[in-house]
Formats: sequence, C-alpha cells, structure tokens
Amino acid sequence: MPSILAFADSLRSRLTLALILSATVLACKSGPPTSVDDLSPDTFTRAFSVGAMDTLPKDRNLHADHYPASNERRIDLFEPQIRGLRGGYVGVGTDQNFTFIAWAKSDYAFLMDFDEIVVTVNKIHMYFLEISPTYAEYRTLWARQNRQSSLEVLKRRFEKTPEWPLVQAAWANAHRGGSDVPGRLEDLDYMARNHGLKTFSNDPAQYNYIREMVMRGRIQAVPGDLTGSKSMNEISQAARRIGIPIRVVYTSNAEEYFRYPENFRNNIAGLFIDDKSTMVRTATSGTKFEFGFPPGEKFVEMPFHYNVQPVANFQTWMKFRRYQSILTVLRARTPISPGYSIVNKTPLDAGLKESGDITRKPPGEW
Repeated sequence: MPSILAFADSLRSRLTLALILSATVLACKSGPPTSVDDLSPDTFTRAFSVGAMDTLPKDRNLHADHYPASNERRIDLFEPQIRGLRGGYVGVGTDQNFTFIAWAKSDYAFLMDFDEIVVTVNKIHMYFLEISPTYAEYRTLWARQNRQSSLEVLKRRFEKTPEWPLVQAAWANAHRGGSDVPGRLEDLDYMARNHGLKTFSNDPAQYNYIREMVMRGRIQAVPGDLTGSKSMNEISQAARRIGIPIRVVYTSNAEEYFRYPENFRNNIAGLFIDDKSTMVRTATSGTKFEFGFPPGEKFVEMPFHYNVQPVANFQTWMKFRRYQSILTVLRARTPISPGYSIVNKTPLDAGLKESGDITRKPPGEW
C-alpha cells in the first residue's frame, strides 16, 4: 500500500510539473510578438488593416501643388540614429520612406500623406517594386524614355479599378520634370557619389528588403493628415493590435506648416511607442540664419535642417500646455554635425513655462 501511495504522489508531482511547464510555454507564446514573423499571415493582415481615414484637405497651403519626390539630399545623416530599430514605421512623402524602412529594418510600414497624388505615387512605387526583381528593372520602369510604355504597364494593372484616374494624374505629376521621380532617382546617384548614401538604389540587400515587405503586404500607402483626427489614431490602433511599437516617425518638414494644434498633439501622444522610438524630421524655417544646414543641399536658397528626437521626449513637448511650433522645439536642439541635431531637452529644460494656451504666440516670439 505505501508503495502505491508513493507512486500516486510521484505521478501527481509529475503531472503538476507538466501542467506548470505547459502553462509557461503557453504564456510565452501568448506574450507580445518581437517580430511580425511571430504572427500568422492572416493575423497580421487583420491587425494591419485600418478603418476610416481622414478626409483630405482641398487646400494644403504648400509651396507647390504636389511633391511627388523628395528634395532632401542629406538624408544620409539619419542612418546612424535609425539603423536596425525594427518595429513599425510611419512616414509622409514618397521615395525617402523606402530608404528609412530599409535602414531601420522595419517590420511594417504606413506611408501616409494628406495629398492623394502622393499616396498614389507611393502605390505606383510599390507596384513597380513588386514586379521588378532588381533595382535595374525598377529604374527602367521610371526612365523618362519609357514614360508611355510604363503607363501601359500601369494601365493593365489599374484600368479596371476606381484608382485609375488618380493613377494617371499621379503618373503625370511623377514625370512633371525638375524635382520629379526620375530626377530623384538621379539625385540618389549624386547622393551616393558625394555623401556616401547607401540605399535601395545601390544596395541589393536593401532593395530586396523593401521589395519583400511589399510582396508580403507589410507596407501600405494610406491617406492621412498629421493634424487630422482619424488616420493617425487608426495607425496607432493597428500597431497595438500587431503588438509591435512604432519605432520611426518621419514627418519631413510638414511640422513647419502648422503650430501644433490639439489634434496633432493628441496624435503624437497616442502613438504606440517604446524607448527606442525616434522622430525623424527636416525644417526650412529658421535654417539659413539660425539652425544651420549641411553641405550638399539641393536648394541653397531654402536648405533643410535635419533633426531627430526621441518620440517619448516629443510626447512630453506635446503635453506641455503652451504655444509651440517646430521653431520652439528646434531651439532646444543639441548639434550633432553642421545642419544636423537632436532634441533631448524637455520644455522645462529649455526654460519654457506653461501658459495653458496653445494658440496664442508669446510676444516677441517668431
């Protein structure tokens, strides 16, 4: 009898241990993912989908009607700060996003813009990436001499979709001359020669990375306004569903077109981030006479200043109840190199005081 009882006790102990181990394994499996590869394709697709987005403004109050390509030449300065950050990516604009995504090795990406032409140019980029196994083939599709034949390629893909009129308009803008997409691809060659830029145009590994992301449905181009009330919230909710924080937020120089209204502050405060998350931005306001700019800018009469800032730090600024603009934030910068800086100070570190009024500019401030 004692031997039977001892056997029963031993069996119970082993069963208890097995249950504990099983629970531990299940707990590990149900924990937050560290990569989208931890999610099934169906789970990721459902989590990555977004609902109602911002109604885009008719009047964008920009210097030009559309910006189908970037004119920021010194984006190479950003590479050390975003290299290998992984996580999610949110960025405005067009081609520069693909460079940043490849550097960060982002797990998923939202290309968001408040210009439907820009959103559609990004969709064209993504389609050309999908059907081009190499950068040379992708570049050929964008070549000026192939404008009509490549439009036929797009026609076969989009003609029977509601997007076709926009695709035609975006294609015309992408080939408008000057700072257009073929011109930007030539600029990437210049930036590689003169500033050591390593990007998808001259690094097959980076090209393959963004192409693979497109083919696996991990990049989407969406309409959205940084000062809107829907798109940024939808993106943050998608990031939470995926369970992987947004690590790179790229605003280009969009912040100089507004004075941090309530919606923008709420959008930044609501981002799903962690302590690695980084703002990446440029600015022309104040650059020439106050903030400085790096050598090699495309337009020396209106050059860019390049800046990074931890998103958590920027959230502190956005919760600070005082009138602010990008000028306010950049005055708290710490230089890294000529024309390139980082903001680590809080508003209090910068000597600012809350007024409770985010709309009224303090006397003497510009």
